[in-house]
Amino acid sequence: MKTKTIFHGTAVTALSVLLIACGGSSSSDSDPVLLGAAITEGQTDSAANTNFVAITDSELGDLANVPDTKTASLQVLDDFTFDTSRSTTVSMSIPEARNVDAEATFCTDYSAKNDGTYDIDYNSCVLSAPLLGGVLNEELNLVNQHASVIGVVWFQDPAIQPVYQEYHFD
Repeated sequence: MKTKTIFHGTAVTALSVLLIACGGSSSSDSDPVLLGAAITEGQTDSAANTNFVAITDSELGDLANVPDTKTASLQVLDDFTFDTSRSTTVSMSIPEARNVDAEATFCTDYSAKNDGTYDIDYNSCVLSAPLLGGVLNEELNLVNQHASVIGVVWFQDPAIQPVYQEYHFD
């Protein structure tokens, strides 16, 4: 059984290599395939029969102009950290939620509307947690690009409107 499985796998691999090596293209020999086809310029004479569009800097033109960089001269302070996120605490106390079941959701992508509500992208939510006795204290991890979040308190009773609370961070 194991020999048959190994033989079957080897046969499939050999067949795949054979198909790739033989090509399978319907183009004729007079139509060479250029590997740099994404670049609109044609292949230069010096790059003929190679995988490149051009070889010399003059043929590459503006594409060959790469600015000199001197990273060795950069100085970084010893206490510098390149943290991509930060941890912060959000706290809320909602009197309407003291004796009822409620849950808070915190989202990063939102905009305020004129009627005091918010247009919220709920795909950007970073935390959902229940309020216990109308109180919530939770820690959020936010990527540095977000300076604020919107907290929305949802009640199980549909007659109670959601409560919005915006948090800004430095």
